[in-house]
Amino acid sequence: GNAAVSTYPGKIAARLRRAVRGVSGLARSRARNDVHVSFVVDAGGGVGGIRIVRSSGSPELDQAALAVVRRAAPFPPIPPQAGRSSWAFTLPLGIAR
Repeated sequence: GNAAVSTYPGKIAARLRRAVRGVSGLARSRARNDVHVSFVVDAGGGVGGIRIVRSSGSPELDQAALAVVRRAAPFPPIPPQAGRSSWAFTLPLGIAR
């Protein structure tokens, strides 16, 4: 496989992990579950279709999770070798403590 294509999902996850650091400890402490988000990255790295697919149990934290994805964008452009114009992701954000 192509290295740029195979490492792309890890780059997305790393960008999200950095953005999660801005979520307050108080918001994290109220979560019963980790929040899972779904979103689509376009060819240029823009993001859309952001939604919660599994709630944390805290409306505040769910809203913070959506903001994390927006804050992490733009993402790196999708490698041309991937042969796709968009890439859908569904990931846990690792926010709950």
